[in-house]
Amino acid sequence: MAVGSKGNGGGRLFAVGDVHGCADELRALLQQLPLGHGAVVVFVGDYIDRGPDSRGVVDTILELKDYCEVVCLRGNHEAMLLEFLDGSDPVKVARFIYNGGSATLASYADEEGNVLIPPEHIEFYKELKLFHVLGEYCFVHAGLPVDVPQINLAEHSEEMVWMRRRRGVPAPAMSKVVVHGHTTVREVEISPRHINLDTACVYGGYLSAIELPSGTIHQVPRTSMPKPMYLRDAHSRREAIRFGGRVPVQILHEGQRKLYETVNYSEIGLLLKDVAGDGRQTLGIGDSVQGTIGSGTTVVEFHGQVVRLDKGPRYAIKMEVDAPPSVMP
Repeated sequence: MAVGSKGNGGGRLFAVGDVHGCADELRALLQQLPLGHGAVVVFVGDYIDRGPDSRGVVDTILELKDYCEVVCLRGNHEAMLLEFLDGSDPVKVARFIYNGGSATLASYADEEGNVLIPPEHIEFYKELKLFHVLGEYCFVHAGLPVDVPQINLAEHSEEMVWMRRRRGVPAPAMSKVVVHGHTTVREVEISPRHINLDTACVYGGYLSAIELPSGTIHQVPRTSMPKPMYLRDAHSRREAIRFGGRVPVQILHEGQRKLYETVNYSEIGLLLKDVAGDGRQTLGIGDSVQGTIGSGTTVVEFHGQVVRLDKGPRYAIKMEVDAPPSVMP
């Protein structure tokens, strides 16, 4: 299915969907692409988090730049990483950790658990573009809230990496074919003004690329489903390192919504104290809980169980990890 026109000076044009740390699959996909002289490869973001080798993904993309033109866009996961590295907002730090960020940190960690991100990788993350127009196409991570001529980065940058189109809500008329990822689909979606390339490789789907304007799809399946990766502390028996910072947590328990904040947390657990601070015990060992971590429009949902009660009182919660926490749209 032909979609639009090439408009890149004669070379072959490819776009690649969300990679999420699947470095082996990315290398296999690139081997499959017919990358000749003048080829352009556009990545729509989310190179990191959740998968086993975020560092390897970035290394592969940087190496690819020696062979062809590469355009790299910012995804919401790269935006969260930059917020984590800034470190000034504990809520945003936690949001990164609870969206697979610990796997990224683990890929950069040495044997002692020290996170060492190379300067060229820091530069890579900071220089990612929010969108890229090439001929008939506008490449972006999540989507466009307005048509290309109306884009105002000061107003629309967050939506361009976070937005999800709600069903039943018509999309704005677009003068370009919008090529994006971010929202997982079973197979590449192609319509006259819309292409979605996120086929959920990290969750056991495929890593997908499309050649434009021919519409030829190239895919590789996920090769394995490894156990979740967490940043480890070499001097502790804990499965995942803990982070400090006061992060608001809401818990729904026995039909009531109660407010807490973190004393510390990891990707698989929380140590909480009651915001009210009146010393009353509000949870018991063995209680099943569900709720949200963070505040604002992008909180993280979780469920788990109270496994320990400390003085204060403070509540240690073990989070269920069979299904990952999810960002609410």
